[in-house]
Amino acid sequence: MTMRAEAHEALLDAKAKYEAEGYVVSLSERLPKPFEAFTADAIARRGDDIVVVEVKSANINDWPRERLEELTDILRAECGWRLDIITYERETSPPVPDLNLARRRVREAQQLAEKSPDAASLLLWSAVEGALLAEADKREVSPARTLPPRSLVKQLTMDGVLSDNQGSELRDFAIRRDAIAHGMPADPPAPEQFDWLCRFVIAAATGRHADLHDMVEWFRANYSLPEDAGVPYVSDLDRYLWDGNGPCDAEEVLRDQFEDALDADIRDAVQIIERDGTEWARRHRS
Repeated sequence: MTMRAEAHEALLDAKAKYEAEGYVVSLSERLPKPFEAFTADAIARRGDDIVVVEVKSANINDWPRERLEELTDILRAECGWRLDIITYERETSPPVPDLNLARRRVREAQQLAEKSPDAASLLLWSAVEGALLAEADKREVSPARTLPPRSLVKQLTMDGVLSDNQGSELRDFAIRRDAIAHGMPADPPAPEQFDWLCRFVIAAATGRHADLHDMVEWFRANYSLPEDAGVPYVSDLDRYLWDGNGPCDAEEVLRDQFEDALDADIRDAVQIIERDGTEWARRHRS
């Protein structure tokens, strides 16, 4: 996992501290079920004491802080593990792209798509790159320098900003963009790819971008198995009495909630979710 230099230094300091206390520490380890969509910065183990270590900027905003607090509660309840959040001070704040400009360029690219596909592709990539950099800044993984399109996509996929499927789609579009920018022939993106790229930018610009982990996490926070939601089961009828609270289908729910998601990511998220069950109830909010 690629990190800012100061974040990596903070992680190594935490690793050394835990090792000095007798823990065995592994870096960038994927968590076990039901958290397999999440990769921890580090996991420290000493006997039955297991600590998930996450490194975050000291100026972390309220949205990820709430998510980390929720993860703390779930880890404790499900596994008996602890979560240790290590903070660091960011040395500089890289400039954040203007997302209003990104949205405007999406509209202009859509208007140009039929008349000049090459011009539309260049304009749309500008919007995509702005959305990517804004999302990287929000997640505290902004590149330290300007990267070529494909290198940017590769880094943000490694950083977890993009799913593998999103990274693949964006790499394909970056190759087309590079060919056009360097005077080489290139086929225009397929209409469905162009449409997804536009929706991707709009979702990122409005704070609704989600990767595979985000979708799985959101679903588990809002839906549960019927027995966990208190849905009564009638053994004589061999079925649940849903009373308007289900049954909910994970794929339908995710498609309604994440309109910018790729079909491949939806399928992967559903596969993870349905390891626990195929019928779901909405969680009651207190």
